[in-house]
Amino acid sequence: DDYDEDERTLLVHIVPHTHDDVGWLKTVDQLYYGRNQSIQHAQVRYILDNVVVAMGRNPNWTFMYVDTAFFSKWWYEQTEDTRDAVRKLSNEGRLTFSNGGWCMHDEATTHYMGMIDKTTH
Repeated sequence: DDYDEDERTLLVHIVPHTHDDVGWLKTVDQLYYGRNQSIQHAQVRYILDNVVVAMGRNPNWTFMYVDTAFFSKWWYEQTEDTRDAVRKLSNEGRLTFSNGGWCMHDEATTHYMGMIDKTTH
């Protein structure tokens, strides 16, 4: 353990995760498939494509997925081999799912009703 409290070391944790704002600037399909690039350049569906491949090559990597709405769309488009790879990553604790809501609520100024709303829809 390299941490020594007497040295006033700042310990920083970097947690790779998604927060794709389901339905904020674009519709779910626009954001997922990359339509209407004039508003925002994004194609959410490629996040998991790339994460699954990269994590298969790097056994020490982990990733946290948050926006269940996009995961659901992505999951139903996948082959059984890809689904098996995702199940394996999840069972190993390398791919985790946070929040459990259809989309991520705001982290900075969250009211409990907003958190409940995003988790139950």
